[in-house]
Amino acid sequence: MTDKSNLEFVGKVKAEKLTSLAENIKKDRAEIIADREHWAKYSTNRRNGASKREIMEELSRERFPWEE
Repeated sequence: MTDKSNLEFVGKVKAEKLTSLAENIKKDRAEIIADREHWAKYSTNRRNGASKREIMEELSRERFPWEE
């Protein structure tokens, strides 16, 4: 048995919602798909010879569409 005098209070524990394995897999899969879509969109293989300037101009137009 533990002696109460040796116990020390360090703070409250915040309870978190437990998720099922299926929910975790679904979330991970969604992140992977989003990453694949991002890299497919910005992959140098898709641009096929676009110059660095062209790539940067396209990224700027996507990021700041109001400047056109």
